[in-house]
Amino acid sequence: MNRVIVISREYASGGSEIGRRLAARLGIPFYDRKFVDEAVKSSGLPEDFVQHEERKFISSLLFNLSTGGYHYANDRSVSDQIHIAECNALKNVAAQGDCVIVGRCADYILRDEAEIFSVFVHASMATRVRRCVEEYGMDERRIEQTIRDKDRTRARHYEYYTDRTWGDRNNYHLSLNAGRLGIDQSVELICQALDLVKK
Repeated sequence: MNRVIVISREYASGGSEIGRRLAARLGIPFYDRKFVDEAVKSSGLPEDFVQHEERKFISSLLFNLSTGGYHYANDRSVSDQIHIAECNALKNVAAQGDCVIVGRCADYILRDEAEIFSVFVHASMATRVRRCVEEYGMDERRIEQTIRDKDRTRARHYEYYTDRTWGDRNNYHLSLNAGRLGIDQSVELICQALDLVKK
């Protein structure tokens, strides 16, 4: 089986950057939301429907119920069709070889498709606020609320489609505080953990 390193992360914790640098260091492909979004669009789902459902998901407690009964093509809700397209895209890239994937419930979706090494990246609120200002250029006034909203969205999505608790240490091989370790040391720690698992 191919080895897939899956990184779940709190918003603005640095998880995506860690994934990018890890993939570069290991010399393997890196896949994030942009790749999956492109795969969903190429699946035949109209782009405006996809964007509409993503917006509804952000403000909804129950993503599936929030679609208001709107369906496209077959009897499945658009939200479920998006998820199915994401699953297919992730399985396709996992079948091609070792890789790093950020988010998208990949640890659960690929549990029977590849040798998964799952990492959860977190950081303090102060670290995440600073990253939002320095890296993303966000307005400081609403950053903390934005961070909480983004985390809540990720948790709901993960829990709805996996029946697991997002961020629960039992779901991951490694959980690390990127705020304390820094990006480079986080990458180093993951590489060391991967070497230990091989032995």
